[in-house]
Parts: sequence; C-alpha cells; structure tokens
Amino acid sequence: MASFNASESRGSRRNADVGIYYETSAADLSSDRAIYPSQDGLRVTQRVFNIGLKRRCLEPSDLQDAYAGWQPVPDDGPSSLDVEGRVELEDQQEEYVVDVATGEKRKRYLSSDEPNSLWVPLRQLFLDELLRFEGLGDSLPDLKCGCCSARAPSRFFRCSDCATFVQCEGCVRTRHGSQPLHLLKEWTGSFWKNITLQDLQVVFQVGHGGLSCPAPDPVPRRMVVLHPNGIHTVNYRYCQCDLSARANNLQQLLRTGWYPATTVDPATCATFQCLDLYRMLNVVGNINVHDFVGSLERLTDATKITKIPDRYKAFGRMSRQWAHLMRLMRTGGGHNRAGVAATGKGATGLLCWPCPHDEKNIPKDWRDVAPEFKFLYMLILAMDANFRLKNRMRKNERDDPTFGPGWGYMVAERRYKKHLRKYVAEKDVSSCIAFAALLQKDTRMTTGLRVSGVGAVVCARHEVVRPQGVGDLQKGERYSNMDYIFLSAILGIMALYLAVSYDIACQWQVNLRSRIGKMPKRLQPPAELEMQFALPVWHASAHESACATKNSLSYMPGAGKTDGEGIERTWSELNPAAWSTKEMGNGARHDALEDRIDHHNWERNISQGDTLARKLVVAIEERDRQVEAFAEVDKTLKSDLKKEWQQRIDDWLADRTRPSPYGAEGGKKSGPSEAAVRRELKKDELRDGREGVYRKGHTAFLAAGMQLEQIQYVHNQVRAQGQNFIELRLSFLAKLKTFRNLQDRHMPGAIRRLEEEDERRDADEPAPNPEDIKLWMPSELTSAEREEECAEGLGDREAKLRLAQCTNALDTLRLRLHAKRHLISFRNSHVVGQKHATRSSTLIGMVGERIETLTVKYRRARLALLELEGAVYCEEHGLRALADGDVRLDEEWESDGKARHRLAKIRNSKHRHANEPTVSSKKKTFSWIWTSGDGPEADAEGLHEAVRVEWSKAKARRDRWVEEVQLLREEMRRVMRFLQWQAAWWEAQRKARGTEIQPEVAAGVEAYAARQAALHRGIARRFKAGWEASRSAVDSRIFAEDLLAESMSSFLAAERPSPDDGEESEEEGEERGGEGNAISPEPQGDAEEGPLDGLYARDALDA
Repeated sequence: MASFNASESRGSRRNADVGIYYETSAADLSSDRAIYPSQDGLRVTQRVFNIGLKRRCLEPSDLQDAYAGWQPVPDDGPSSLDVEGRVELEDQQEEYVVDVATGEKRKRYLSSDEPNSLWVPLRQLFLDELLRFEGLGDSLPDLKCGCCSARAPSRFFRCSDCATFVQCEGCVRTRHGSQPLHLLKEWTGSFWKNITLQDLQVVFQVGHGGLSCPAPDPVPRRMVVLHPNGIHTVNYRYCQCDLSARANNLQQLLRTGWYPATTVDPATCATFQCLDLYRMLNVVGNINVHDFVGSLERLTDATKITKIPDRYKAFGRMSRQWAHLMRLMRTGGGHNRAGVAATGKGATGLLCWPCPHDEKNIPKDWRDVAPEFKFLYMLILAMDANFRLKNRMRKNERDDPTFGPGWGYMVAERRYKKHLRKYVAEKDVSSCIAFAALLQKDTRMTTGLRVSGVGAVVCARHEVVRPQGVGDLQKGERYSNMDYIFLSAILGIMALYLAVSYDIACQWQVNLRSRIGKMPKRLQPPAELEMQFALPVWHASAHESACATKNSLSYMPGAGKTDGEGIERTWSELNPAAWSTKEMGNGARHDALEDRIDHHNWERNISQGDTLARKLVVAIEERDRQVEAFAEVDKTLKSDLKKEWQQRIDDWLADRTRPSPYGAEGGKKSGPSEAAVRRELKKDELRDGREGVYRKGHTAFLAAGMQLEQIQYVHNQVRAQGQNFIELRLSFLAKLKTFRNLQDRHMPGAIRRLEEEDERRDADEPAPNPEDIKLWMPSELTSAEREEECAEGLGDREAKLRLAQCTNALDTLRLRLHAKRHLISFRNSHVVGQKHATRSSTLIGMVGERIETLTVKYRRARLALLELEGAVYCEEHGLRALADGDVRLDEEWESDGKARHRLAKIRNSKHRHANEPTVSSKKKTFSWIWTSGDGPEADAEGLHEAVRVEWSKAKARRDRWVEEVQLLREEMRRVMRFLQWQAAWWEAQRKARGTEIQPEVAAGVEAYAARQAALHRGIARRFKAGWEASRSAVDSRIFAEDLLAESMSSFLAAERPSPDDGEESEEEGEERGGEGNAISPEPQGDAEEGPLDGLYARDALDA
C-alpha cells in the first residue's frame, strides 16, 4: 500500500454518512482528518491523510539477521602483543629430566633440544634395519606363505603395498587380481627383484572393480597406467556382459578410477589419486608435468634398465582436463540441470567469504543502516598489473582454446580482444606517478610476446581474486585493458559503495566515467554505484606529496586499515608459475592460471578463521592505543581551533578538489621532493634512450640502494633494542640479492670488489650481519674509481637524488620539531599524575624517534654528497654539518629538562603546579636548519600548521583503527552467513538434476551435494568456536601457532629460487616499475617497517 492515500467525501443533510474506510496499520501510518465546511454551510469536505512514518536508520546490530547482534572475540581486558617477547619466553621454558642411572634431576631448555643429536648414536640401528629389509627377514628360519601357510613354495613374492610377509604365486594372483597397481618383488634365491603382474600374466577385469565378469572381452588389452607409486603396464579386459550395455569402455575405465588420456581406444590412463597428487604438488610446490612424470619414471626404474613408456604429453592433457573438472565439481557445475555447456560467466570462480555479497552474507535490510555504518557494506577492491606472467608466440602453434572461456577468473577472450581492437593506438599520459608505469608502457620490449603480462582485480582486504577479474596485457598497462578487466570484475555486484585501490589511481580515475560510457552496455555498472579511488599505502609514498595526501588509502573514510598492497602478495604466489606458463599455448596457459588462482582463493578463504582472529586481536590493541594517543593530542587544543580543523576535513571530504588537510600548506620547501627528482631523472633516461645513450634503470638502481640503506638503519635500531629480527634479516637478504643483480649491470666494478672481499676474509670468520654489509654505492668510491667502475652519469644522478634527500629530510625535520615542542609545552603545563605523564612521554618519544631517524638520514645523504660533489657544493646549497645541538627549537631543551625533573618528583609531591616553561635570559637564537633553504624566520605560523597536520593525521589514524575493528567483526559475521548460505545452496542442489539421469548418477550427485553442505557447516562450526573465545584466549592460540610457521615460511621463501634467477630480459629488472619498486614496495621517506608488518604496520605519529 502506498505511503500516501487521500480521499475526498462530500455529504449533505440528506447523505451524511459516505461510508469511506481506510485499511491502515497503526505501526506504519499516522492518520490526520481535515474537515472543510462550505461557505453556504450546505456542504462539508473531509480529507484523510495517511502519512507513512519516516523510516528509522538502524544500527548494524538492529538488522534482521541471526548474526547481527553476535560479537566475535569479545574484549576481556588488555592483551600483550609482544611477539618477540613471546618467542623469548617460549625459548626459555624449563623442563626437568630425571636421569635414570643417578636419579638426579637435570635442567633442560627447550631451545637446546636437538632431536638429531639423539638420532646420531642410533644410525647403525637404522641402517641395519634397512639392510635387514633387503633379505627374507622373519621368514628366514621357516619359509612359508603368509596367506595359505604353504611351506617352501617354488616361487615366492613380497608386495610393497600389502605388507612385508611372503606370498606364494597362487596367493599373489588371487590377492592382486583386483589390485593391479601394487609393486611386487620376487625372491631369486639371493635377492629381491622387481616383477610386475603383467609378467605373471594376471589380467585385470574392468567394469566389475576387479571381480570376475560372466562375459569378458575375450582379447586382453594392454594399458599404461600412471599411479603415485610409478608407471605400470597392465593387462586388462573390458566387460561385455549386461553391464556393458549401461557403460561403454570409457565409462568402465572411469568407474575403475582410471582417467583415460584419449576418448578413442585409450592406451594410457592415470589414476584419480595420481591426478589429485599432481594437482596439489603443482599448485603448492610448483611441480610441472615434466618433473612429475620424470619422478614417476625414476620411481619405476631409476637404473633405466627397462624401457619405460613416455607418457609426458598424455599426462599433460589428463592433468589439465582433471583440474578443469575439479573446478566444475566444486562450484556445482555437475549439478546444473542444463548441463556443463550452460555454465555462466565467472561461475567456476570462488567468491570471497568475508566480502559483502547481497542475498548471501549481508542482512536483507542492510540498506536501512545509519549513514555512519554504511562503510561496513562497502566492497574494497585492489587492481594492479604483473609483467612476470608473460607468454611467448611459438612457431607452428596450433589452435588451443581454453576449456571454459570466461567461466572462471580470466575474462572471456573473444569479447576482450574485440574490445581491444578499438584501442590499438591508445595514448595515456601520466603527470604524477614517480615510477612511470604509464610512461613505460610503450617502451617495453614486447617483441615475440603474445602477452606482456596480466592485469587483475582482487578484494583488497582478503586477497581473493575476483571472478572474471584477470586479463592478458598485450603492451603494458593500458587503460583499455585495465578498464575492461575492472568492469568485468565488478559485473553483477549489488553493492552501493565501492572503493578501488590502484597504484596509478590518481591518473586512472580521470575521465573514467566517460570511458565507461563507451564500454558495452553489459559491462557498465549501475548509475547508483558510488565509487571511490585511492592509492595503496606504500605505493602512495612514491607519488608527489600533494597527490599522496589526497589519494592515499590511509585517509579514505570507511577503509579501515586496508593497505591495498594485498595484490602484490597475490603476485608473489602466482609468479612461480611464470616460467612454465611462458612457453604454454594460449588455452593451456589460461587453464593453468585458473587452477593456480582457484587454489589461491581457497587457501585465502579457508585461512580466514585464524587470519581474521589474528587481525582483530592486533586491531583492538592498536585501536585502544590510537584512541588514547589522539585524546592526548586533542585535549591540548582549544575547542574553536578543533572545530575549524574538523570543518576543513569535512569540506575536503565533500570536495576533493580542495587542499588536503593531511599535508602542510603555505610553507616553502627547501627544494624539489625526492619523488620529483626521481621523476625528472626518469624523463632524462627516456630522452637519452631516444638519443642513443643508454642510461635506462640508473634511477631505479640508485633509489633501491638508498632504500636498502634506510632498511639497514632500521635493523640496527631494532638490534640495539635487543629484539629478535631474523625474519627482517631474511627479508633484507632477499632484497639485497635483487639489488646485486641490478648492481652487476650498473656498477660491475663493485661486484668485483665484493668478490675480492670474500676472498680476503678469513674462512673461519663469521659473515657480517646483513645490516653491516657494505652496499658499495657510487658515493662510496673515489672519483677515479667511479670513472672506471660505474656506468656513465651514475654519480651525477646519485648526487641529484642525495640533494633531494637532504632537503626533504630538513623539511620534515622542522615539522617534527614543531610538533615535539608543542607536545612538550602541553605536558609541562597541564599533565598531572603518573598515568597521564607516561602517555605524554610515550607520545613525545615517538616523535623523538622520528627526529633521530631524519637526522641520520640527512647526515648519511650529506656525506654521500661530500664524496660526490665536494664541500663547496654543499655550502652553495646550504647543507651544513648537522650537529646534535642543531636539532632543536629554542626553549626546547630547557623546558623539557625542567619537566622531566618535575615528573621525577611526582610521587613525592603533595602539591603539584603547572609551571610554564621558562625562556632563557640569553639572546634567542635559531639553529641553522631554520634558515636553510628559505626556511621560516619565525616559527609561529609553522607551529600552527604542523600541529594542524599532526592532529588531522592522528584523528585519521584513530578513525581508521576504530573502523578496522568494526570491519573485522562484520567480516566474521559475513563469513558465518556465507558458509550458512553455501551449505543451504548445496542442500538445494541435491535434487537439482531431476529424475532424467541414471539412478547411480543421481545418487552420486546427491551424495556430493550432501558432502559439500556438511563440509561448509563443519567449517562454520570451527570458525565460530574459535571466534567466540575471549580475546586473550584467541591471542594466545593464534600467535603461538603462527610463530614457528611464519619463521619457517620466511626462511623457505628466502631459500627458494626466484623467477629472477637465471636468464632475464633487460627490461624485466624494472618491470614493476621504476624508482622505489626496483626491489619491492617499501616505506619511503621516514617510514620504517615494524616487527608486526604482515599483520598491520604499527602507526607512529607521522604514519
């Protein structure tokens, strides 16, 4: 019924009762009656208005859903997240072991428990048992058949798959008539030799599970069967009894568990177990078909005495088909009444369980939620390009279509190529991005390549690849490619809010709406979809300062602590497939990537039980910390000032063309930023390349070295604090390996120096720690050595980068000093009590650490400049030696010293006074850093701007962490709803095929659906049980399980050869683009990594 009803009735003295009735609900309507008499008094007009009540905005807990009010991981007080401390405590657990001989107790530490040390004395025992297995063993004194007890049989055997007992020939034939793939050995009188059931003339009967057939095929056939224990040649017969009328030869093989390599007279099969094993080894261990089949051949006969049939190509076909069928089964393709051919686009792709999916895992009335909670139902995606996953053109290549075009994660190729034909000469221009992904797109070497890489869209928070979210790139990262992939990935979404993280979002979003209007209608999103765009957190630092503060994901309301870098971790899992897929045909490559991505998505989903719990524990801890930190900053300011600053943030959120409130405004910079210098140098490289001078990659190499210097400094700080940082060292060594590869190209002389150092070092002397390794930048060589050992112009380029590093460090240093003085001043004036004093001191300490980092950064860059250009150059640019006494504001040390003395007496003082800091009676002087590079002559305006920026950033950090806790809990609810929905969906599929199919197939269809439903219900129970535990219980369980696994994972990742090993085309060293990315996305400027990176990066005052 409409919310508004109106009716008029006219009555007179002769017809007073008109009889009008309104069917209303008191809960929904409010009725008002108006009576209007006519002027002559003969008529009365009545109007009744049924006005619908205004819909009330709901909180998430008020929505109509079973999980709306459920709160996973409830708070139960503070919990410690000192992971390194936990490692130390666990390593120091004590045990007492009683010596049986003496009866004395001895102390043992678990960290010194070495199982191998207990095994070494028992080597002889193990070796003897292995040798004993080569003989008759327990059968030696009394040789008889273990089955029929026949004594001293003429021929006796042993089966490696049954047991170690001896069997006579008759028993072997009987037992293995239905087990044709067991491994047999025959005793020759001296040793055991391999023998096959084919040698014993055993014929396996298919169609009856190995049992006898009343009417078998009279002619035995020969089949090569691949099984996990080797490659077998088996004699077999088809069934020709009544059963064969219901099952042809292919069906008989499949019902035996053998997958045929061809559909016409197959001579090769692989068992289901073998295909399952290979698929798991392929997606987890990157084992290819060649290595797997080669391993089976060596298992069968490593001596190569017997000829083993070559089934490499046949197994490649079977494994590809098998993986495709498994994806269809797991997504219900076998339960489609219309058949496999009716599979829809993206139907075989796994959805992300925690992401919002309308009608699956969010409440039906989610649109009624209050505006401040809309972000809980916002879909956050990340997109990027990867240039490792290339594909070459091959001579005489045959047509090789994919099995499911557009069914899974790859876009439908035919429509995609038809779209790209319209954009052959597309031109995209970038004016911001430092690593120039767009500028390089037309200069990449793509000769001989069908595909130069892939573009993809994943959910930014959980790294699950979207269905139809992957597409091939033909020539770099063009808008025409990425637009199509993006729109395919969001096709059919019902969300009203969408956030997209992209490392070139600042440029890509320009004119996106107009480009979407030119796309096919089926790809165009609904007009009501609200889209926001942002830069990933670490990539944002490579952009210009104004661009980064405007577009960083850190400042997007509703994004929580999403970093947008998850897609880089997705690439790290897919990149190992680059070498094998590079040579594949087009269709085989697509199917291989589909299977890799499918496994990746499943792993991401099934790990959410622990992942979300771990993130929530960290988020709650950090939320509380950031709330307290912001409160400390906030209460130092006047309310009018805070309203003004808040209004500035609100205005910027309403109109992003305004200046960002998260960046300083109005102050002069000492010089161009590091990002700007790197961009200009990159343009020089491109210009030199057109003129025939090769300098490509110099800037990326130098930026990588400067990045490694900063990481070494951070590691030295961590070591000074006595923390365990093995994982950080392993990560650094992996980056250093990539840097050395670049250095070999740009500074070959430095590589020779490293080799000479290794030769001179004493073999008994331990290798230097990673943080102490000398990088050998050009500035670490003399002028003559640079001339001889460095590429032309390399020293000049480093000088430009070092100059920018110095000026940027001074600019940021001044900002931090302003902020520190404000905090100290407030503490001295207003802080009373141990609790508040500790909080203030912690906050001041955080700023102090940043100041120290910037000081070291400036000194390091200036020393490099002195070596490269000399002292005169530094003086001309106002870069003096930075002493400890120069890093100050007036009054700071005096006031801070008084405050610390005062705080030391807090416990003994009954009366506390908020004394103002005194100013020295001597003449007020400025440190040179305040006049260098046209710095401010007076600091009042600078102080105000610095505090405003810090307040805005602190508020953003607080808001993002509060959002993160809310998002994580809502994601847990969504996972539970999705699993519940998925189980119900599978239950509905039990009878989906109807009664038109064979009863045996119908029974299998129903059983598989029932098993899948039970599987998802079981996962839901496990997740919920873990999430309903208290915060401290989840904290202890999750982190204790992860410590060893994460350490081992990092070690193996460092040891595993990367795709960079071996051959590499010249452009691949810089493929993901230019400066700052030559190694990997890292914090730039004065941001460092923390020991909890990978869970969340700890925010400091200037994050």
